[in-house]
Amino acid sequence: MDGVSFLRPPQTWSGAQIRFMTAGSVDDGKSTLIGRLLLDSQALMRDQAAAIGNGELDLAELTDGLEAERAQGITIDVAYRYFATPRASFIIADAPGHEQYTRNMVTAASVSDVAVIVIDAVRAEYGLKPQTRRHAAIASMMGLDIVVAVNKMDLVGWSQARFDAIRAAFEDVVQTLGARCIAFVPLSAKAGDNVVTRGGASWYNGPALVEVLESIPARTAHADYALRLPVQIVLRDGDKRLYAGRIESGSLKPGDKVAVGPAAAPATVAQVRIGGVRVPRADSGASVAIELNEDRDLGPGGVIADAGVRYTRRVIADLCWLDEAAWIPGRRYVLRQGALETLALIEKLRFVRDIATLEHVEANTIALNDIVSVVISARDPLLADLYAELPGSGAFVLFDPDTNQTAAAGMIREIPA
Repeated sequence: MDGVSFLRPPQTWSGAQIRFMTAGSVDDGKSTLIGRLLLDSQALMRDQAAAIGNGELDLAELTDGLEAERAQGITIDVAYRYFATPRASFIIADAPGHEQYTRNMVTAASVSDVAVIVIDAVRAEYGLKPQTRRHAAIASMMGLDIVVAVNKMDLVGWSQARFDAIRAAFEDVVQTLGARCIAFVPLSAKAGDNVVTRGGASWYNGPALVEVLESIPARTAHADYALRLPVQIVLRDGDKRLYAGRIESGSLKPGDKVAVGPAAAPATVAQVRIGGVRVPRADSGASVAIELNEDRDLGPGGVIADAGVRYTRRVIADLCWLDEAAWIPGRRYVLRQGALETLALIEKLRFVRDIATLEHVEANTIALNDIVSVVISARDPLLADLYAELPGSGAFVLFDPDTNQTAAAGMIREIPA
């Protein structure tokens, strides 16, 4: 790469790849932590590392790339960074801490395997912040394991009492949410203790943050899940009709018996193409074009699925409300599930999660950043896939039909009887 010098050549890694996001409240040190991860794993270019060594560059500036972010001192967009160790490769999504940008945190969570929630040990003397609780709730709602990084421990003299108090407070949050927290790590992102290498607290004998992340098994490959291929476009090749889209989960090969939805009509796969070339098999994540032996009424928004697929017009779902405009009862929103778009109605608000207590409370409105449980009815059949079982097709998005604003991100939890 002309003009670019790395501390060592960027690693290519064929083993485990782990996607994690950093979350937490403003100024807890998320961007500094990522800068330290990149520096100590030798993933920086030489001039960046030299600038840090000379005191010319703050670690946070390695991720706070937008001019607006540097001016405000906060992370606005989701910044993606990459590094590798001898045991694993990592994709980091640095999510915004400010409540105003909760939608970006949801975006980061949707492509992650685990959430690293950063807590400032200094300011946590007065308890966990609301945004820390909100991020924990969103991570739990989206099925992510949680690792807690208790940052700035050097500024409290590596106090074990402070660490234990933070751990106890967060464990209460975990118990209320029904979440899974797999590790608590005391660290100093600025100094580097317990980030990539161990150090700092004499009383802590556990692993550094990177060691924890290396030990996390990657999620089960989506190829092992049930087949879901949302059709995005129908192509013609002579007298052949090809259904093109990206395999959301599962795999496909010629001869497979499938169900063409929403009628779930049976069909057999005649051929699978990737990039115009016939292939013996395609797995989740692949963009494919499929020919069926049978002539089926299938267009954009339809789904090619395994024979056990089910459809429904009503779901119980969790929502994270992302629109500055509050929910209007009786208003129909556009629901997008995969390639399907249909009108949908929130017919019942079951409860809102109180961010202060994380308990379920009754409410009659849904406002920006609220986390709620609702019953939704749709005009057209939806895949009856639970998010816990099929996260790709078990998720959906609601849009305001007038403004085209993203109103909410949703996860299907139950199918009403």
